[in-house]
Amino acid sequence: MAALRKPESGCPWDLKQDHQTLVRYLREEAAEVLDALAAHRPGDAATEVHLCEELGDLWLQIAFHAQLAADRGAWDLHEVERAVVEKLVRRHPHVFAEVEVAGAEEVLTNWAAIKREEKGLGPESEPRLLEGIPASMSPMDEALEIGRRCAKVGFEWPDLEGVLDKVKEEVAELQAESDPVRVEEEFGDVLFSLMQWARKKGVDPDAALRRQMIRFKGRFESVEDDARAAGGWDHRDLDQMEAAWQAAKRKAKP
Repeated sequence: MAALRKPESGCPWDLKQDHQTLVRYLREEAAEVLDALAAHRPGDAATEVHLCEELGDLWLQIAFHAQLAADRGAWDLHEVERAVVEKLVRRHPHVFAEVEVAGAEEVLTNWAAIKREEKGLGPESEPRLLEGIPASMSPMDEALEIGRRCAKVGFEWPDLEGVLDKVKEEVAELQAESDPVRVEEEFGDVLFSLMQWARKKGVDPDAALRRQMIRFKGRFESVEDDARAAGGWDHRDLDQMEAAWQAAKRKAKP
């Protein structure tokens, strides 16, 4: 990156970039890592290589931003690394100091307390529970974060069955609505409830949806191949497409 950013002998494109012009590439590379994770199968050579490559592309964005800062004498990649190492050590006193914890939940409680101390916040100045959620989060991730924060203070269903009952309740309310505005609101309630069920169940909804879309695309290719073999989509009705779909599902099962 230092060579690419070197005046006169560097790359014209790299020399034109700044933190803001790189934002879109950071988003794209992060999305490609998520796709690689969705397709990843531990031990499978092809998906291992793919994940490694995509993580490298994402790391390049970090290196690029650090080089921009180094060029103006602000900070560099080593300071990025040093800052995160110091933070990890400070927030893991049960590993790097003498603090003892009973389990993962206590680790999270201590982590939150240490973060408040770092910011100089006491109980009286503590921000509202749902403040400070990054605006750049996807709606799916924000819904999960809202649920996590509320659960920390006990505003949570006592069991998984209660969340599923809430999902069913919201679906029934959605089915009963006809007004467009209310339909949208009820649809949002269904999605939010599903996010909380996934959170409580330990399912990553983003990864689940990405994997489902990979499966869907693979099965739909079989439907498309069948249509092409028959002379095109005009030569296939819904029943025939459904039959091809079911055949693809059976073939995909181990």
